[in-house]
Amino acid sequence: MKVAFLVGNGFNYMVESIIRKHLTGQETPEQLIEKRGTADSIIAITALWKKFDEVFKELSEQFKQRGIRVSHEELIRMIYTVINLFSSMTGFEQILTPEDLERLKSVFDGFLLSKIREIAQEFQEHQKSEAYGKIRNFFPVFPGSVTDTISERSLGKVRIFTTNYDGILDTIFTKRPSGFIFSDAFINSASYQDLLELEPPYVYRNDLILAHIHGSYRFTKRYGKTYKTRENTENREPVMVFNNPDMKEEIVKNDNVLSEYYRCFEVTLAKVDKLVILGNSMEAEPHLKKAIKKYFDRPGTSITVSSRNPSSVKDQLFNSYKQPIHEVSTSGVVSEQDLIDLFDNFLTV
Repeated sequence: MKVAFLVGNGFNYMVESIIRKHLTGQETPEQLIEKRGTADSIIAITALWKKFDEVFKELSEQFKQRGIRVSHEELIRMIYTVINLFSSMTGFEQILTPEDLERLKSVFDGFLLSKIREIAQEFQEHQKSEAYGKIRNFFPVFPGSVTDTISERSLGKVRIFTTNYDGILDTIFTKRPSGFIFSDAFINSASYQDLLELEPPYVYRNDLILAHIHGSYRFTKRYGKTYKTRENTENREPVMVFNNPDMKEEIVKNDNVLSEYYRCFEVTLAKVDKLVILGNSMEAEPHLKKAIKKYFDRPGTSITVSSRNPSSVKDQLFNSYKQPIHEVSTSGVVSEQDLIDLFDNFLTV
């Protein structure tokens, strides 16, 4: 059996619930406060994506106030054009005066990029606050258990694709002291010492891949190309696909990293027998449903949908997949052992 995963924000809420309900009966008041704070931080991190809607709404209103009618599609294209422009801004220093350069920056920075940067910075601040390290403390056994299961059952290549921008999923799959058990296929950049760049062959060659298919708070633009920042590096041009669902495929396919991840998603669907959709409602993912229909809807395959309300996810796949769909509720997952058992079920032949 070959299995792939598609993970959404529901996974974060499941992790938050596990931490909040974690009790040994021997916690000090200080430890209980820290546990509650760690769980609260997951809620805060997970809710950050909603702020993109606020930015979009505010920007639309500014155009409206000036009597300019602009569609959602046009607005999103403009936003990403500006992000690409600013990723090349240092190159303009060679042909523009400092005054002209500053004027160009101020036009866009004041009402658009500064807000997007603020959101990315909030993701970064959670990492700097050691929130991720505290989350990891509640899951000391889980990553090793998953790797053992994959090895014992000779599952070979396992691909996890996530639509989340944050690093909670990556954190849960980090094993001490060896580190991250998956790979995102980034290596040291030959062009920039402060950045990492995607090595496309690694996306397909590595046995265990975890890909942020819609971007990450650590993905950044430089001269129009996407890289990954090193830890605790300020990200001035974040790469995160947000807002209009119908524009996601176009944006993804015009990005060097996200397009490679998306192509890997398609190739993976064509080869695996089982797809696990964990904590993703699929409501805003027309491009992913399109890929499922084109590459995975064939006899001998199956989908497992797992969330607090799996039947609603199953309904979203009605026009995309005609083979068996199994429902697994996550409402009873309240401990690390429950999470281990859940993945043991997912990885069962």
